This record gives sequence, C-alpha cells and structure tokens, in this order.
Amino acid sequence: MKNNAVVISPLDNVAVAVCELKAGSEVIGVPGRLSAATDIPRNHKLALVPIRAGEPVIKFGEPIGRASADIRAGEWVHTHNLKSEGD
Repeated sequence: MKNNAVVISPLDNVAVAVCELKAGSEVIGVPGRLSAATDIPRNHKLALVPIRAGEPVIKFGEPIGRASADIRAGEWVHTHNLKSEGD
C-alpha cells in the first residue's frame, strides 16, 4: 500500500497528509498504527500522538506553535486547534 502521510523529522509530533484522509482511514507512512480521527485535507497536518493544550506542535523538528486545545492522535491540526508562537 502507498504512503498517505509523511513524517518530516523523527522529532515531529505531526505528519503531513499527502492525500485527503477520511476519518477512520488507516494512516500509512507513520510510526506505529494510526487512524485518521477526523477528515484531513491533502497537505495538512495530523497529530501522531495526543497533544495537550499548551504543548508545542513540532514539525520540521522545530516548534511551529502551541496546541490551543487538546488534540487527539490522528486529528487534523490547523488554525482551529493550533496557535502560532507569535499570537
């Protein structure tokens, strides 16, 4: 089966969907077993692990912001639950 997500750095707690993922679909190309908890648009982030509100979201091995709400593993990570460091 072809990968439908990619992890950029081993330090990341998010992956990037390389195609649209429907809720419940298996995420292929990430460590361990993971299912999409929500629909995730192509090229958007999804959590690899649970991320608590206030914790950093890591992409490219670097913090890109903080969770503004608890994020479940497999959930879409975007402006509704991610706050940039400057905000």
